[in-house]
Amino acid sequence: MMRINKFIARSGYTSRRKADELIKNGLVKVNYKIIKEPGIDVKENDLVEVDGQILEIEDKFYLKLYKPVGFITSNFDPYNDKDLNNLLDLDKRFFAAGRLDKDSEGLLIITNDGDFTNEIIHPSKKLDKTYIVKVSKLLNNKEISLFEKGIDIGNGEVTSDSKIVLIDKKTNKYKVTIHQGYNRQIRRMFEYFSSKVINLKRISIGPIQLSNMKPYETRQFTADELEFVKQVMG
Repeated sequence: MMRINKFIARSGYTSRRKADELIKNGLVKVNYKIIKEPGIDVKENDLVEVDGQILEIEDKFYLKLYKPVGFITSNFDPYNDKDLNNLLDLDKRFFAAGRLDKDSEGLLIITNDGDFTNEIIHPSKKLDKTYIVKVSKLLNNKEISLFEKGIDIGNGEVTSDSKIVLIDKKTNKYKVTIHQGYNRQIRRMFEYFSSKVINLKRISIGPIQLSNMKPYETRQFTADELEFVKQVMG
């Protein structure tokens, strides 16, 4: 027996938190009956439907993807064939943890574990994300200090503490670590100092590393990385 929201999450349909919302909205049936109580228990062989779709429990999978420039991080976009469905060609429902804009490249986590996805992207986790960033103009010492302390990047969004290290003065490259996830955050942070991001590559999310992966490549999590999943899920 397991809670209905856990069953829905294990099917890969969505996270437990969002499953509760579906239940309260009357979109979930168990053995053909609508339920509106998130706390009920179900058996693995019960017939569970969400919005008319029959769910089955799936084995969890965890992949690292090197997203190339030019692809969006939406699973499906009817107006853009460079979405994740076309990039990955998976025959399973999946989530992308750690969004990257179309002009950026690097590490994405691909999984059917909605709860894990929610955990690592939730702001309260303050999970470090590290990037290699090439810019049009280097920052001076005062600007670097402001960058690391936090700045107002507009739309009511203020960045918290971050780290920035110059790694190649000749090519204007920095290593930047943040733990927030505002839309195009790093680009907007450099724009604050009138410096344009030319290339942005994410190399890590927490302990999950891009390492020597190439664009388009996928790899399964290592044993150590799967241990991180266990730690996150408690």
